[in-house]
Amino acid sequence: MKIIRILILMAVWTAHFANAQSFKPAANPEKVLAELRKTSQATTSIQASFTEEKYLAVLKEPEKSSGLFYYQQKDKMRWEQRTPSKYIILINGEKLRVQEGNKEKNVGQAGRMAAQIKELMIGLVNGDFQQNKGFSSGVLEDGDQYQIVLTPVNRRLKNVYAKITMNFSKSSLRLKELSFFEKGGDKSIMKFQQEKFNQPIAENLFKDL
Repeated sequence: MKIIRILILMAVWTAHFANAQSFKPAANPEKVLAELRKTSQATTSIQASFTEEKYLAVLKEPEKSSGLFYYQQKDKMRWEQRTPSKYIILINGEKLRVQEGNKEKNVGQAGRMAAQIKELMIGLVNGDFQQNKGFSSGVLEDGDQYQIVLTPVNRRLKNVYAKITMNFSKSSLRLKELSFFEKGGDKSIMKFQQEKFNQPIAENLFKDL
């Protein structure tokens, strides 16, 4: 289903694609997780522009898109793709809305899977991924980054993802890369620029498509 696929491929912000082979197990994983949790809890809002590259097995070159991203603690998120086509995903508490072009889509048929994806996406932003029982987690590091590897243990999620990786800057403890690796071999990498943290965001951005 297209809505589910877009929800799976959407996400947050990143600046550098690091080679996973350069990472090794973190010396103190619990300390790393505690520091990341502290930073995320102190983040009340995020605004950023993004570019996304989707690497599909059937294509030689990645599909590229761009747009704007907004998050407000603790359960509001707007992912607004502007090019090459308009696509908006809006999360406001328990509400999930999707608009393609100028037409709102019916997401009720997405059922439990959409709810799980919504919970996951918010969790990746606000740090609640550490409590998500649908994944096991590993903590790696290289010279200037930490990498969290989430491996699905939930049956539904295992049917979609092979793993999800998140790279955080050691200096700022901010998420610098978010990558989704699908079971079928496709992957999606998000890169965010012009990030602003803890700045006011107009409330209508989380209400109006």
